Amino acid sequence: MRPLVLGTAGHIDHGKTALVHALTGTNTDRLPDERRRGITIDLGFASLVLPGGTPLSIVDVPGHEAFIRNMLAGATGLDLVMLVVAADEGPMPQTREHLAILDLLGVRRGVVALTRIDLVEPDWLELVREELHELLAGSCLAGAPIVDVSARTRQGLDHLLDALDSAAADATLRAADDLFRMPIDRIFTVRGTGTVVTGTVWSGSLRRDAHVHVLPAGFEARVRGLQQHGEACDEVGPGARAAVALAGVDRDALTRGDTLLTGWGWAAAGILTVKLRVLNDATAPIAPRQRVRVHAGTAEVLGRVALLPVELNPGEEAIVQLRLEQPIVTRALDRIVVRSYSPAHTIGGGIVLEPMAPKRKRLPDEVREALTTLDPHPGPPGPATLVSAAVTLAGPAGIDLSLLPLTTGLTPGEVDSAVDASEDVVRFGARAVARPLLLATQSAILDLVKAFHASEPLLDGVERESARQVLRQPPLFDAAVTGLLGEGRLAVAGNALALPDHSPVPAGDAAAAMERLADLFAGAGLQPPDLSDLPEDLVRRRDLAVLIRFLERDGTLLRMSPTRLIHAPAVSEAVIALKAQLVAGQPLEVADFKQILNLTRKHLIPLLEHFDRTGVTQRRGEARVLVAS
Repeated sequence: MRPLVLGTAGHIDHGKTALVHALTGTNTDRLPDERRRGITIDLGFASLVLPGGTPLSIVDVPGHEAFIRNMLAGATGLDLVMLVVAADEGPMPQTREHLAILDLLGVRRGVVALTRIDLVEPDWLELVREELHELLAGSCLAGAPIVDVSARTRQGLDHLLDALDSAAADATLRAADDLFRMPIDRIFTVRGTGTVVTGTVWSGSLRRDAHVHVLPAGFEARVRGLQQHGEACDEVGPGARAAVALAGVDRDALTRGDTLLTGWGWAAAGILTVKLRVLNDATAPIAPRQRVRVHAGTAEVLGRVALLPVELNPGEEAIVQLRLEQPIVTRALDRIVVRSYSPAHTIGGGIVLEPMAPKRKRLPDEVREALTTLDPHPGPPGPATLVSAAVTLAGPAGIDLSLLPLTTGLTPGEVDSAVDASEDVVRFGARAVARPLLLATQSAILDLVKAFHASEPLLDGVERESARQVLRQPPLFDAAVTGLLGEGRLAVAGNALALPDHSPVPAGDAAAAMERLADLFAGAGLQPPDLSDLPEDLVRRRDLAVLIRFLERDGTLLRMSPTRLIHAPAVSEAVIALKAQLVAGQPLEVADFKQILNLTRKHLIPLLEHFDRTGVTQRRGEARVLVAS
């Protein structure tokens, strides 16, 4: 069966560690200072198989307020929680703070263990139970079973196991076909093995000898070995407590808060867009630009709250950006906890909507709508809706498909299906773009081409690169043009884009000017005028080059060089005359051609060079011969 992660929570000295020891036989206080002082300082770990067969990875967290940062490192990524409350004391400050943190982290399955029942009278126990019911009402553990237990006498342990079994049966299993992610909570060195890191596998699976990215540390490493609950294995999956030996990695290169990852697109980011909620019992509002402590995964970083126009009062929520002082790794729909800078206490938390957010100065309506769509409350959006929102947030540039699992929280397989299913998303190559943006770009392209035809009716159309530069959206532009061509709403003429029904034919004044040009060159024959020698009214025409191009197309003019044009029929007649008078292979000097064609060197040399290029004649030293074909 797939393992689940169970975390403890509760006030200091309420018996969390003793209860885990009674259930598993493992003392999770592993540090000498913990055993000497009798309090949990850092995270402890144990394993347990429930009566129904579900394996549990247990994370025992410290209860002292001074070690909340350690508690938060262990409380993220939980499937179940066991809130521990001592019957002889009842709910205490850290009971309430831990419960608030669990609520912010979205833990929805668990049990409440009412410990040390052997120390109280039944009447007192009933009063504590009533207080607990009031505390849990409206929280993430509202309706959770409250089990009376004693770690010392072992009374109620069977009932506690049964309650955990029921909670585990309702837990949502993490996807095994997802990208691998494991926030690091411990780092140590083992003789003969090297650097080892431990953590809870949040998603995906990892095999021995695989390569992992380590962020934000910023390097890649090979997995030298794996352990799950102290046993060597070839693969670890979601919900497991894993120890990963990394080959060639120095212990000092890692820190709690780094994350092991597989797959493309992961990045440590310094800006997060989140839906932030202030706790109902927070002692003060969150102010714009307030400096806060942000806890995500096992990381804790400082940052400031941006995009908050006014104070956010207790119980209120808003979409904000967190500008962090060090980058961290998150994924869309991750839960974060926010604590005050000094003195440090939990004031709120939120859901990550953009894990690699651009720096936003404001939230336009379409951006706010897309961000709101990503919010899993009041009900989780479907995969197609998540993909559509993430693609919309990417804007005109679109988004690489490999990033969508990170910006939606979906598995790669879910992303592929959702992209194909969504009517609001268009896939082009390895990218996706919002259909409304694509349609808007297509409309802009058609408007641009129409306007160009109106201003330059004699040209084939607007050059593709010119249109691309005007619209300034290269990836989206290419996708839009491809779609328009496929739909027959746009046509290609050389390197130009045109409307399908566009037919550039000179008319009126342009047609008359073109006829004059043709007559001038026809009258000049093999002695064409320079363009600068044309009549002034023709030289000054804006469309002169276009008219010449038309005459080239219909075979009236022949371009012998970039700056020299000639009457094409006259050239054909010259070739006929040469073939009529000369024998193929007979060498002739320039003077011979000059006599036959009756031309000056000014006009003859360019014509002979044209004949050489087109294969009419062939150079042999200073002479030329007529080619037989």
